[in-house]
Amino acid sequence: MTLTAGRMVLLVLVGALAGCHYYEEFRVLQGTADIKSEQADMMRAYRLCLQKYEADPPRAKEYCAPYTQSLREIEIRSQR
Repeated sequence: MTLTAGRMVLLVLVGALAGCHYYEEFRVLQGTADIKSEQADMMRAYRLCLQKYEADPPRAKEYCAPYTQSLREIEIRSQR
């Protein structure tokens, strides 16, 4: 193995390790985006539920409560 080949191997290893860091960062960003998307979908469904039962507030509270619970769980999960 010549000195040039040794440097080439070293450069390949360093490049591969740097790529791992970017992949980890990508996974974190992708996870955050997924959580925000899930939260937005849940908010849309919650608003539709409130609109559907706006004439009957006790029913709205009863039927729309699962959405508020899910939104709380998403918020807790996103803080981890």
